[in-house]
Amino acid sequence: MIVLAAPRPRRHCVSMVLYFCSSVLLAVASCAGQVHPVTANLQANANSCASFGNEFDDSVDIHALDAYRAAIGELVEKDDFQQLECIADTVRSKKMRFAGGTWQLHIFYSGASGVQGHATEEDWKDRQSHLDRWVTEKPQSITANVALAKFYVKYAWAARGDGMSDSVTSSGWKLFSQRMDKAKAILEQASALPAKCPGWYIVMQSVALAQGWDATQHDDLLKQATALAPDYSFFYAMHAEHLLTKWGGEDGDASNFAKTSADHIGGDGGDILYFQIAAEIICPCQEDEFQRMSWPRLQKGYALLEKEYGASLTNLNLLALMATKNSDSVVADAAFKRIGDNWAHETWNNEAFFNQNKATAAQLAPLQARSRAMFDEAAANLQKPGGMQYQKDVEQSISKWMQQCAKDDTDRTKFDLMLQVAADGGPQDAWMPHPTTIGNCLLKHIYEAHVKNQTPFTAPPRPGYWLKIELDPPTSVAIK
Repeated sequence: MIVLAAPRPRRHCVSMVLYFCSSVLLAVASCAGQVHPVTANLQANANSCASFGNEFDDSVDIHALDAYRAAIGELVEKDDFQQLECIADTVRSKKMRFAGGTWQLHIFYSGASGVQGHATEEDWKDRQSHLDRWVTEKPQSITANVALAKFYVKYAWAARGDGMSDSVTSSGWKLFSQRMDKAKAILEQASALPAKCPGWYIVMQSVALAQGWDATQHDDLLKQATALAPDYSFFYAMHAEHLLTKWGGEDGDASNFAKTSADHIGGDGGDILYFQIAAEIICPCQEDEFQRMSWPRLQKGYALLEKEYGASLTNLNLLALMATKNSDSVVADAAFKRIGDNWAHETWNNEAFFNQNKATAAQLAPLQARSRAMFDEAAANLQKPGGMQYQKDVEQSISKWMQQCAKDDTDRTKFDLMLQVAADGGPQDAWMPHPTTIGNCLLKHIYEAHVKNQTPFTAPPRPGYWLKIELDPPTSVAIK
């Protein structure tokens, strides 16, 4: 059995797990002795199973999905198996989703199988007893069996702990193995039931990850899963998880899988899936694999997802984190403004980290927006009649400065220069996205020309004319 490390909670670093657990405990008020208002409403009005998810709105309440999990857990604790069966059958057959596109079925199983907060052994045994009774009373229920199997997966990780593999005791490994085997046995027996469920494959993917199945077995399981429900995005997200380096994958495996899968689906659905897979890969820690994903495609996927299923605070938090990691303060700031104070514990781990990134985005967004406008204007100028020739003329004019700057400098790194030319041919503004030694020297010459009111360039096609000049010192100094 190959187990490299504990699976981080979605979008979390292992080092932050303890903080995360305490944060979730605070987020779900019922864990602290208070009942979430939505849950209280359900208890008071006893809504039918057909409308059981409607009150949990992720577009206005960042704790909505946690509250839904807690409400499902309460039904398990009450042994209200008829209601649970009805809810699961409804959300599965109707493919019901929360705002933002999250499948209700996926969150249903999370609530039915999990134990909120820092669970004691007594808590685990209590949940096990209720799930056992559910299976006993309804042995032909695919829902009950999947919920019990998922419970054993979580129970196995509880025995193993959240640390690295070398920190696990021998008894911890033994319990981990036994409980994971139990989960697999329940699933294998349930595979003969007439009803089929996407949740069965998700739990089996979790077993495959924990037991170190080989690549062929993982691929076969994914094929079977997508044959049943090709639009169930969690299949792809789980498969991408096993391709991460922490599970023995190679750099680029997970991001390449995301691209290949999205391309295979194609169209808007493919771009949406690309974002959804990234949501599994990303975490607030240093995760190199996410940085290999296409930021333009992620933005497109998010926009399409919101258009299709509505706004979601959970997805907005993910978008803000993705934008932060891509140094896109404009997109990040817009997302943070929509989020307000509704930060997601699962995405940021703690409020201080959220506020830090929010403040940085607000500070940098105006500057970044201005620089993008300059780039866009320069690109447009180059495409207009006479634009390319004028740019060549400017490059020729600055070649003498380039020769002087390169004379005593061995740094020949290529760089871009953003230059604005005034109506009379004088330098009006200039800056570099990525400064170099020679580039800074060139800026000094441009600044001096500006101060002295010199006009080293010919008059531009129009006043305040922006250019983006790509400079390669060895080539530029050779210009005569």
